[in-house]
Amino acid sequence: MKILMRLSLIIILLLFAVSSVADEYTGIVTKDMTIRKTRSTSGKKLGNVEEGESVSIRELGSTWSLIQKEDISGYILTKNIAELALVGAKPDEETAQYLGTATKELTLRAKKDRSAQALQEIHSGDRVYIIELGKEWMTVVKNGISGYVLSSGIDGIEAAREGIVIPEEFIPEPPFEARYTATADVNLAIRKNPDSKSSQLGVVYDGDNVEIMEILGEWSHIRKNNIIGYVLSSHLRYYKRLDPFGPYIPGVEFYPYAAHVMQDVDVFDCYTGAFIRTLHSGDVIATTAMDNRFRVYLPYQRTRGLITATSSLNFEPVRFWNEAKPGELIAVFSTYYAETPSSAREEGRLFNISEGVKRLNGIRINSGAEFRFNDYCAPYTKGNGYVEGPIINYVSDKKTGYGGGICQVSTTLYDAVLQIPIEIVLQSVHSAYGIFYAPLDMDAAVGSGNLDLRLRNVLPFDIEMRLETRDGVMCVRIYRCAN
Repeated sequence: MKILMRLSLIIILLLFAVSSVADEYTGIVTKDMTIRKTRSTSGKKLGNVEEGESVSIRELGSTWSLIQKEDISGYILTKNIAELALVGAKPDEETAQYLGTATKELTLRAKKDRSAQALQEIHSGDRVYIIELGKEWMTVVKNGISGYVLSSGIDGIEAAREGIVIPEEFIPEPPFEARYTATADVNLAIRKNPDSKSSQLGVVYDGDNVEIMEILGEWSHIRKNNIIGYVLSSHLRYYKRLDPFGPYIPGVEFYPYAAHVMQDVDVFDCYTGAFIRTLHSGDVIATTAMDNRFRVYLPYQRTRGLITATSSLNFEPVRFWNEAKPGELIAVFSTYYAETPSSAREEGRLFNISEGVKRLNGIRINSGAEFRFNDYCAPYTKGNGYVEGPIINYVSDKKTGYGGGICQVSTTLYDAVLQIPIEIVLQSVHSAYGIFYAPLDMDAAVGSGNLDLRLRNVLPFDIEMRLETRDGVMCVRIYRCAN
């Protein structure tokens, strides 16, 4: 008797254990169906379910599922059940290790196979709760039901909670944010990764413009139309900054001082040590801060100058625009030309530079206003006070013209304002060869018609331009207006 009682108790416990671990689901019927007594379309009819009806599922199968409708227990086709949910399951966000976003319609499948049983549909834009990451398939959970979806349809992977580390290969790239535009000077292959052996996504043709998010040394992260990838940086030119408050375009350097020369001081090439020229008392130049040997560097044509006798200089500090007080200097740049003209043409060039400086010195640009160089200096004619000087002309044999030399004024101004948030409305280079007195691709040609330098002051204060030229030195300083 005791043995029978013990066996009965064991059987009851086993039945309870089985029933306690059995999963129960709910779902929505997607079409009218017959409830069958067996797993067969020829099985005895027990009742019906209608499209849109919610059902309780006792056993979920790949082909047939056992459902309970009121007092009827029978089978319907699994393929016609949608929106499955596991009864009593933890919320998906608690089960998930990672989160993502569906970028297209996805099917949750029972196996890692495109033809495997479909368990759920995940719609484009839905939050995806990920249990395990994978390159081809990811294990995800929806409504308590776990399965597999194609990894290619999930983006924006992030940790579901603190303490979970995303493997490096799954850390998503930041969204593309264009900071510059530039122009290709040859045909360039767009690579998937910054590697010449990486797969090719497209081509940037010679003369095409591209958007640039980031320059990574040899490679630049670019967008051309809808293609995002990498091209060689060395063949991108004529950079434009899209956001005046964004990072400098490549090649621009902030010069923290306007150095006033107090007595003659020599300038040397910082790379070769060769003597370049002597500066004289009264000259004003842009310089770096002193290094640990009390030397300063300065932009000089296509090289970099060096001054060792810094005791001959008086330094006027340049403030960052967002720290500058009224009346303080916010940008400076200097360029150079022959101190002593060697010909009548050179004399004319010096005269025209001086004429441009005279017309622009002290000009104020109000906050929000547009400055047009030609409004103050054009037309470049004899009748407007200019003389003949050397000009850059690649389309004819004419090498002199009235106003020749004025472009050094516009270029020096352009290189000064590149160091502050100023919108460059219009600017053109002289040619692909550049100009001797400025960094390559950082010159600003002016002339007749639409060949102009136009700037918009987007700073929250008015600015004033101060220009001067003497002893073969041209300097532009930009100040925050005092009032």
